[in-house]
Amino acid sequence: MQPLRFHPGDPRLRRLNDRPVAPHGEFVLYWTQVFRRAHDNAALAYALARANELRVPCVVYDALRPDYPCASDRIHQFVLEGARDMAHGLRRRGIAHAFFLPRTPLEAKGVLARLAARASLVVSDDFPSFVVPAHNAAVAAKAPCAFVAVDDCAIVPMALFAKPESMARTLRPKVLAALDDWLRPIDDEEPRVAPPRDLLLPFEPVDFARSDVRTLVASCAIDHTVPPVAETSGGALEAERRLDAFVRGPLRSFDVDRNDPARDCASGLSPFLHFGMISARRMALTARAFGRGEALDAFIEQLVVRRALSFNFARTRPDHADWCALPAWARATLLSRGADARYADLALGDLEGARSPDVLWNAAMRELRARGVVQPYARMLWGKLPLLWMRTPEQAHAAMVHLNDKWALDGRDPNGYANVSWCFGLHDRPWPARPVFGAVRSMTSASARRKFDFEGYIARWSAAP
Repeated sequence: MQPLRFHPGDPRLRRLNDRPVAPHGEFVLYWTQVFRRAHDNAALAYALARANELRVPCVVYDALRPDYPCASDRIHQFVLEGARDMAHGLRRRGIAHAFFLPRTPLEAKGVLARLAARASLVVSDDFPSFVVPAHNAAVAAKAPCAFVAVDDCAIVPMALFAKPESMARTLRPKVLAALDDWLRPIDDEEPRVAPPRDLLLPFEPVDFARSDVRTLVASCAIDHTVPPVAETSGGALEAERRLDAFVRGPLRSFDVDRNDPARDCASGLSPFLHFGMISARRMALTARAFGRGEALDAFIEQLVVRRALSFNFARTRPDHADWCALPAWARATLLSRGADARYADLALGDLEGARSPDVLWNAAMRELRARGVVQPYARMLWGKLPLLWMRTPEQAHAAMVHLNDKWALDGRDPNGYANVSWCFGLHDRPWPARPVFGAVRSMTSASARRKFDFEGYIARWSAAP
């Protein structure tokens, strides 16, 4: 299989300003915001290739500010554990790495601009969601050199699908037709110029070999009431371990067992995908090597097609986290049912505290708080039922986006926003009208419990604090 190389007009590359490469820059600066891995990283591969071409070192800059939305111990610890693995991997490759951990927002001001002023070229991750697009645009506007964003999100480049796709069936044939061209290992060049011996930095970098992650987290001005997930540590090594366990076991029956709470057939890799600790490409190539038949097809559908659909939604709708990004028919039908009787009148705090009238929904909310994820079938019910309990559908949508962003390890992501909005009609069709839901597909706890044996799931998470 030929490795995937960059070429003129490569759809993975996006110039975000019109400035040339600075001829006397000290280094090529790779600013990693999403793809936190030292190998199989197209953005890093591009930065290294350009650095080798310009005969300068490549410097990897990473930072974790305390003022991103929903900043908490849960997210900080997971990211820092991933950064620790990345630092180790880069050191083994002979690539300079500088991790900045500002404890307050004021400490972070102007640091990246000072590094960009010394660079020949700035490379960053092209990610269409959360704070990344605004960060890229702001730095590119001020950088005195060229700024290139590299897409390594969903295997097939997002730029190939420039128009919004209404549902999976319209995008699926396009993605699958292009998949063999893009589902190949990338050409991971090694650096030809040694890292600088004395890299002067405008901050004190974190030395992960001598630092305790929990102590670092405790020192930051973030929300300390959202705890880390004890069973899920971050990093590329843990991602590889989980991938290996998945393809050797649960993948074999993924098509029939993935929604069954008694089977626990999920890969458990969505948080690692979100934070770039493993690539969708690596997962798909490994699954192809081990899987076959309908089980493999079902996994590729979720990992490749549905992921591409979510990223298409985020890239083509900058307001993708908001109510107004839902299809017009879905908003209209939900708003038209305003006079229908609700079964409760809950506030956001009631939902967050798992104080709904439904025991299965409460179990899902407790699982989210404890594990940072929700069982796949329960997650669909979790997203839909608040329509029955809040005064307006807009409030219900905003509540679910907030809870997912705050508690989910894989929140703040195109997949998360698309999954929540699917519960409100996105990427779906109108169904026969029901009270409250209108023509949006409805679900009930009773039907879920008839379809799968959720009693053990409810018992486990009803006992959770």
